[in-house]
Amino acid sequence: MKVISIIGEKKSGKTSLIEYLIAYLKEYGKVGCIKHAHKLDMDVATAKDTDRFFNAGAEVVIGASPEKTVKIYRSNNLQDLIDEMATSSVDFVLVEGFKSSNLPKIALSDFSDNQVSTILKRVDFRGNPQMKEEMIKELVQLIRSLDDY
Repeated sequence: MKVISIIGEKKSGKTSLIEYLIAYLKEYGKVGCIKHAHKLDMDVATAKDTDRFFNAGAEVVIGASPEKTVKIYRSNNLQDLIDEMATSSVDFVLVEGFKSSNLPKIALSDFSDNQVSTILKRVDFRGNPQMKEEMIKELVQLIRSLDDY
């Protein structure tokens, strides 16, 4: 399983880049994502009762509907989350955020090496669509070349 973190300041294009990477990486295997968030908002239908169960103290809550299933954990430990991805048989894990981790990273903002370690590639995701497609293909090859986690 290949694991990489996409980091950047707010509104730097992290989520958009990950969407593109998912679309291209799917050609090579299953893709999973882990998103660091200060607050998670789910749609009202899913959140109402699952939040009640979670707030009551459940360690894990799964909300399932015909369209999607959401699994909520107490842990936000990155290692635990990556281990969970491994049990899901994914080939690639794209992590949004967790800039203080030791994971290899693609940076969309100008972080110094003192601020953030293990940056493999710095990119500017703004620009014309043709440049974006070339950049995505290059990043997919970078991810595919990573050592297994």
